[in-house]
Amino acid sequence: MSRARSSWSLAPRDVLRAFDGDTLRSLVAGRPVRRSVGIAGGAMVVGSLALLSSTRLQRADVRMGDLVRRSRSGPSDRVIAAATDLGSLYGVVGVSAALALRGHHAIARDVATVGSAAWLLAQGGKTRVKRARPYEADGVIRLIRPPTGSSYPSGHAAVAAAMMSVVAADGPARLRAACVGLAAFVGCSRIYVGVHYPSDVVGGTGIGLLLAAGWGVVRRLAREGGGGDAAAVDAEWAVLGA
Repeated sequence: MSRARSSWSLAPRDVLRAFDGDTLRSLVAGRPVRRSVGIAGGAMVVGSLALLSSTRLQRADVRMGDLVRRSRSGPSDRVIAAATDLGSLYGVVGVSAALALRGHHAIARDVATVGSAAWLLAQGGKTRVKRARPYEADGVIRLIRPPTGSSYPSGHAAVAAAMMSVVAADGPARLRAACVGLAAFVGCSRIYVGVHYPSDVVGGTGIGLLLAAGWGVVRRLAREGGGGDAAAVDAEWAVLGA
Protein backbone atom coordinates (compact mmCIF):
# COMPACT_ATOMS: atom_id res chain seq x y z
CA MET A 1 0.00 0.00 0.00
CA SER A 2 1.35 3.43 -0.86
CA ARG A 3 1.45 6.12 1.76
CA ALA A 4 0.32 9.71 1.90
CA ARG A 5 2.63 11.86 -0.16
CA SER A 6 2.90 15.59 0.03
CA SER A 7 5.08 18.39 -1.21
CA TRP A 8 4.63 21.76 0.37
CA SER A 9 6.23 25.18 0.36
CA LEU A 10 4.34 26.72 3.28
CA ALA A 11 6.55 26.53 6.38
CA PRO A 12 5.31 27.15 9.93
CA ARG A 13 7.15 30.47 9.93
CA ASP A 14 5.05 31.56 6.93
CA VAL A 15 1.94 31.02 9.02
CA LEU A 16 3.33 33.12 11.84
CA ARG A 17 4.27 35.92 9.45
CA ALA A 18 0.62 36.21 8.43
CA PHE A 19 -0.04 37.73 11.86
CA ASP A 20 1.76 40.96 12.63
CA GLY A 21 2.62 42.08 16.15
CA ASP A 22 -0.52 44.15 16.64
CA THR A 23 -2.79 41.27 15.63
CA LEU A 24 -1.04 38.82 17.96
CA ARG A 25 -1.19 41.31 20.85
CA SER A 26 -4.91 41.81 20.23
CA LEU A 27 -5.53 38.06 20.34
CA VAL A 28 -3.55 37.65 23.55
CA ALA A 29 -5.27 40.63 25.17
CA GLY A 30 -8.76 39.37 24.36
CA ARG A 31 -11.14 37.30 26.41
CA PRO A 32 -9.73 34.04 27.79
CA VAL A 33 -12.00 31.95 25.56
CA ARG A 34 -11.03 33.82 22.40
CA ARG A 35 -7.36 33.77 23.40
CA SER A 36 -7.54 30.01 23.88
CA VAL A 37 -9.26 29.59 20.52
CA GLY A 38 -6.57 31.59 18.76
CA ILE A 39 -3.71 29.75 20.46
CA ALA A 40 -5.30 26.37 19.73
CA GLY A 41 -5.87 27.32 16.09
CA GLY A 42 -2.29 28.41 15.58
CA ALA A 43 -0.93 25.28 17.24
CA MET A 44 -3.14 23.08 15.04
CA VAL A 45 -1.97 24.74 11.83
CA VAL A 46 1.73 24.68 12.75
CA GLY A 47 1.53 21.13 14.11
CA SER A 48 -0.26 19.73 11.07
CA LEU A 49 2.24 21.38 8.74
CA ALA A 50 5.12 19.95 10.76
CA LEU A 51 3.59 16.48 10.40
CA LEU A 52 3.87 16.73 6.64
CA SER A 53 7.66 16.85 6.93
CA SER A 54 7.83 13.51 8.77
CA THR A 55 7.37 10.22 6.92
CA ARG A 56 6.79 8.39 10.20
CA LEU A 57 4.06 10.81 11.28
CA GLN A 58 2.41 10.61 7.87
CA ARG A 59 2.22 6.82 8.23
CA ALA A 60 0.55 7.30 11.62
CA ASP A 61 -1.81 9.77 9.95
CA VAL A 62 -2.85 7.09 7.45
CA ARG A 63 -3.45 4.54 10.22
CA MET A 64 -5.61 6.98 12.19
CA GLY A 65 -7.76 7.57 9.13
CA ASP A 66 -8.15 3.82 8.69
CA LEU A 67 -9.38 3.55 12.28
CA VAL A 68 -12.07 6.18 11.68
CA ARG A 69 -13.31 4.34 8.59
CA ARG A 70 -13.52 0.97 10.36
CA SER A 71 -16.94 1.99 11.70
CA ARG A 72 -18.43 2.27 8.23
CA SER A 73 -21.84 0.72 7.61
CA GLY A 74 -24.54 1.14 4.97
CA PRO A 75 -26.97 3.40 6.92
CA SER A 76 -24.28 5.58 8.51
CA ASP A 77 -22.45 5.87 5.18
CA ARG A 78 -25.48 7.48 3.56
CA VAL A 79 -26.19 9.85 6.45
CA ILE A 80 -22.60 11.02 6.85
CA ALA A 81 -22.04 11.36 3.10
CA ALA A 82 -25.05 13.71 2.98
CA ALA A 83 -24.29 15.63 6.18
CA THR A 84 -20.61 16.28 5.43
CA ASP A 85 -21.57 19.22 3.23
CA LEU A 86 -22.51 21.19 6.34
CA GLY A 87 -18.94 22.43 6.04
CA SER A 88 -19.27 23.58 2.44
CA LEU A 89 -20.29 26.95 1.06
CA TYR A 90 -23.80 25.51 0.90
CA GLY A 91 -23.53 25.04 4.64
CA VAL A 92 -22.47 28.68 5.06
CA VAL A 93 -25.53 29.81 3.14
CA GLY A 94 -27.81 27.45 5.04
CA VAL A 95 -26.61 28.38 8.53
CA SER A 96 -26.63 32.10 7.71
CA ALA A 97 -30.13 31.87 6.26
CA ALA A 98 -31.43 29.94 9.28
CA LEU A 99 -30.04 32.55 11.65
CA ALA A 100 -31.43 35.41 9.57
CA LEU A 101 -34.89 33.82 9.44
CA ARG A 102 -34.88 33.65 13.24
CA GLY A 103 -34.06 37.34 13.41
CA HIS A 104 -30.34 37.05 14.18
CA HIS A 105 -29.28 39.19 11.23
CA ALA A 106 -25.98 40.47 12.61
CA ILE A 107 -24.82 37.00 13.64
CA ALA A 108 -25.92 35.66 10.25
CA ARG A 109 -23.74 38.26 8.57
CA ASP A 110 -20.79 37.34 10.78
CA VAL A 111 -21.23 33.65 10.01
CA ALA A 112 -21.42 34.32 6.27
CA THR A 113 -18.31 36.52 6.38
CA VAL A 114 -16.13 34.24 8.49
CA GLY A 115 -17.35 31.04 6.83
CA SER A 116 -16.63 32.40 3.35
CA ALA A 117 -13.23 33.69 4.45
CA ALA A 118 -12.36 30.27 5.89
CA TRP A 119 -13.27 28.60 2.61
CA LEU A 120 -11.18 31.03 0.57
CA LEU A 121 -8.16 30.75 2.89
CA ALA A 122 -8.32 26.96 2.82
CA GLN A 123 -8.49 26.96 -0.96
CA GLY A 124 -5.44 29.22 -1.01
CA GLY A 125 -3.63 26.79 1.26
CA LYS A 126 -4.34 23.96 -1.16
CA THR A 127 -2.34 25.77 -3.84
CA ARG A 128 0.71 25.82 -1.53
CA VAL A 129 0.50 22.29 -0.12
CA LYS A 130 0.40 19.56 -2.76
CA ARG A 131 -0.93 16.44 -1.09
CA ALA A 132 -2.70 13.49 -2.67
CA ARG A 133 -6.00 12.48 -1.13
CA PRO A 134 -6.49 9.14 0.67
CA TYR A 135 -8.41 7.58 -2.21
CA GLU A 136 -5.62 8.62 -4.58
CA ALA A 137 -2.56 7.62 -2.53
CA ASP A 138 -3.79 4.78 -0.33
CA GLY A 139 -6.66 3.11 -2.16
CA VAL A 140 -9.32 4.28 0.31
CA ILE A 141 -12.88 3.81 -0.91
CA ARG A 142 -14.47 7.20 -1.50
CA LEU A 143 -18.14 7.66 -0.52
CA ILE A 144 -18.75 11.00 -2.24
CA ARG A 145 -17.89 12.71 -5.50
CA PRO A 146 -14.17 13.50 -5.86
CA PRO A 147 -13.44 16.98 -4.51
CA THR A 148 -11.04 19.33 -6.26
CA GLY A 149 -7.64 20.49 -5.10
CA SER A 150 -5.07 19.22 -2.64
CA SER A 151 -5.98 17.15 0.39
CA TYR A 152 -4.41 19.68 2.80
CA PRO A 153 -6.06 21.56 4.41
CA SER A 154 -9.70 20.50 4.75
CA GLY A 155 -11.87 23.39 3.60
CA HIS A 156 -14.97 21.82 5.14
CA ALA A 157 -13.28 21.55 8.55
CA ALA A 158 -12.12 25.17 8.28
CA VAL A 159 -15.61 26.42 7.43
CA ALA A 160 -17.31 24.40 10.16
CA ALA A 161 -14.83 25.47 12.84
CA ALA A 162 -15.08 29.13 11.83
CA MET A 163 -18.88 29.20 11.68
CA MET A 164 -19.45 27.29 14.89
CA SER A 165 -16.86 29.36 16.77
CA VAL A 166 -18.66 32.54 15.74
CA VAL A 167 -22.06 31.18 16.75
CA ALA A 168 -20.75 29.90 20.10
CA ALA A 169 -18.55 32.90 20.90
CA ASP A 170 -20.59 34.47 23.70
CA GLY A 171 -23.17 31.77 24.19
CA PRO A 172 -23.83 29.57 27.22
CA ALA A 173 -22.02 26.30 27.83
CA ARG A 174 -24.72 24.17 26.20
CA LEU A 175 -24.56 26.20 22.99
CA ARG A 176 -20.76 26.01 22.90
CA ALA A 177 -20.87 22.26 23.44
CA ALA A 178 -23.35 21.80 20.59
CA CYS A 179 -21.23 23.92 18.25
CA VAL A 180 -18.05 22.04 19.15
CA GLY A 181 -19.83 18.75 18.52
CA LEU A 182 -21.11 19.86 15.11
CA ALA A 183 -17.71 21.16 14.00
CA ALA A 184 -16.06 17.94 15.17
CA PHE A 185 -18.64 15.89 13.29
CA VAL A 186 -17.96 17.72 10.04
CA GLY A 187 -14.21 17.26 10.42
CA CYS A 188 -14.48 13.55 11.21
CA SER A 189 -16.94 13.07 8.36
CA ARG A 190 -14.29 14.21 5.87
CA ILE A 191 -12.03 11.40 7.08
CA TYR A 192 -14.91 8.92 7.14
CA VAL A 193 -15.94 9.53 3.52
CA GLY A 194 -12.35 9.00 2.37
CA VAL A 195 -11.34 12.44 1.08
CA HIS A 196 -9.04 13.66 3.87
CA TYR A 197 -6.38 12.52 6.32
CA PRO A 198 -6.76 13.45 10.01
CA SER A 199 -3.97 16.05 9.74
CA ASP A 200 -5.86 17.76 6.90
CA VAL A 201 -8.79 18.16 9.25
CA VAL A 202 -6.59 19.41 12.08
CA GLY A 203 -5.05 22.02 9.80
CA GLY A 204 -8.41 23.12 8.44
CA THR A 205 -9.88 23.35 11.92
CA GLY A 206 -6.92 25.48 12.99
CA ILE A 207 -7.53 27.88 10.11
CA GLY A 208 -11.18 28.21 11.12
CA LEU A 209 -10.32 28.85 14.77
CA LEU A 210 -7.74 31.49 13.88
CA LEU A 211 -10.23 33.31 11.68
CA ALA A 212 -12.91 33.17 14.36
CA ALA A 213 -10.47 34.53 16.96
CA GLY A 214 -9.44 37.30 14.58
CA TRP A 215 -13.08 38.17 13.94
CA GLY A 216 -13.55 38.39 17.71
CA VAL A 217 -10.80 41.02 17.79
CA VAL A 218 -12.61 42.99 15.08
CA ARG A 219 -15.84 42.85 17.08
CA ARG A 220 -14.07 44.01 20.25
CA LEU A 221 -12.45 46.94 18.46
CA ALA A 222 -15.80 47.88 16.90
CA ARG A 223 -17.44 47.75 20.33
CA GLU A 224 -14.74 49.93 21.88
CA GLY A 225 -15.23 52.38 19.02
CA GLY A 226 -18.95 52.57 19.69
CA GLY A 227 -19.94 50.50 16.66
CA GLY A 228 -23.68 49.90 16.46
CA ASP A 229 -23.21 46.59 14.66
CA ALA A 230 -21.19 45.20 17.54
CA ALA A 231 -23.92 46.16 20.01
CA ALA A 232 -26.50 44.52 17.76
CA VAL A 233 -24.47 41.32 17.64
CA ASP A 234 -24.16 41.28 21.43
CA ALA A 235 -27.92 41.69 21.81
CA GLU A 236 -28.63 38.87 19.35
CA TRP A 237 -26.17 36.54 21.08
CA ALA A 238 -27.96 37.17 24.36
CA VAL A 239 -31.23 36.07 22.74
CA LEU A 240 -29.62 33.12 20.95
CA GLY A 241 -28.07 31.85 24.15
CA ALA A 242 -31.22 32.27 26.22
